[in-house]
Amino acid sequence: MPFRFSLESILRFRKNVEHAEELTLNKILQEIIAAQLEQQRIEADRESFRVQRDRDLVKGLPAAYLQDLTVKEQQLENAANVVRRQLQDLNRKRETQLAVLRVAQQNRELLDEMRKQKHLTYQREQHRREQKTLDDMFLSRMQEDD
Repeated sequence: MPFRFSLESILRFRKNVEHAEELTLNKILQEIIAAQLEQQRIEADRESFRVQRDRDLVKGLPAAYLQDLTVKEQQLENAANVVRRQLQDLNRKRETQLAVLRVAQQNRELLDEMRKQKHLTYQREQHRREQKTLDDMFLSRMQEDD
């Protein structure tokens, strides 16, 4: 009789849940990477803007142009703040998702360990039955020889 684990369907379900939680975590990590790249791009834009602004200020440009520069600089600052908040939110989501994933892993590992123990017990029982059959055959032969 082959080994059957009565909770096999639940174990498969828990493996699927764990896999889904891993995929969710990976999606969050990809979003974090995208936000970090956006943050780097904005910082590079801000730096090149500062350099250009400093060059333009030396030239003695009209006030309207300087005011336009100030507006553009504020827009870049606002964009940087938005991305910073997104990164904070994403990092909170990542921490939460890690906790959810850990629970899913523990649930799956618990059932996996139960399955291993049941399989080990099954194997021992199989071995015991095989040994009993061999012993019975041996005793039967011994009785026939007498």
